[in-house]
Formats: sequence, structure tokens, C-alpha cells
Amino acid sequence: MNKPQPRVTEVNRPFWEGVNAGRIVLQHCLNSQCGRVVFYPRVCCPYCHRGEMEWKEVPGEGRIVSHTTVHRVHHDGFAAEAPYVFAAVELAGGALLYGQLAGAPTEGVSLVGRAVAAEFVDHGPDRRLIRFRLASD
Repeated sequence: MNKPQPRVTEVNRPFWEGVNAGRIVLQHCLNSQCGRVVFYPRVCCPYCHRGEMEWKEVPGEGRIVSHTTVHRVHHDGFAAEAPYVFAAVELAGGALLYGQLAGAPTEGVSLVGRAVAAEFVDHGPDRRLIRFRLASD
């Protein structure tokens, strides 16, 4: 069963090209009074509403903010992977990304605050996704 694929547009293409190359590339606002990291990709900064943005690579390290264990998948393409942990990760670069957490215990333990590192996994023809793995503490 094929998994659903992301919709690549002109706005988010640099992000997906970075992921396919094994890099996390995020937008940064160029307004000197703002300068925030922006994710998900947009045409203007959601904080100051200016349109001057640039793409920069950010490190793939971060900390888990929240997580859940998926037992019932919403698409049959993920059935073989269940149960799995899905986490919200705040990257050291300042953005919040979501993804599977490989190799994590699925029951009885809180992972909030744990350090993680991004890895890039095949997700379909010519497509990779970000997945996270617990870092060595």
C-alpha cells in the first residue's frame, strides 16, 4: 500500500527539496525587528506580516514537547508500523515539527523533554520524510 504523499507547491518546494537532500531548511523572516523562524512555509511572516523571507538550514536536534502513541492508523499505508510514537519536536533552530519517533517505547513512559535528532527516511518514489530518534542522553 502506498503512503499519502505531501503536496509540494512553489511555496514549500525548498523545504521538501531540503528534506530529500537530508537537510532541514526553514524560512527566516528578514525583518530586523522580527527575525523569527517560520514553519510551515508561507508567503509572508505570520508574526510581522512582512514578505521578506529567506531559507536557511537548521540543525536537526531538538526536544520533545508532546507525544502520543498511534495504535489505529488513519491510512492503511502506515498499518505495518503501528503502534508507533508520533511527537511534536521543538528544534534547536526554533521551529516546531511533527514526526514519527523511531525506536521509542510506545507505552508507560513520558518522553517529554527528551533530546532527539532528525533522520531522513524514504517515504515513496523520490520522497523522503523527517523522522526523529531519541538521542543518547
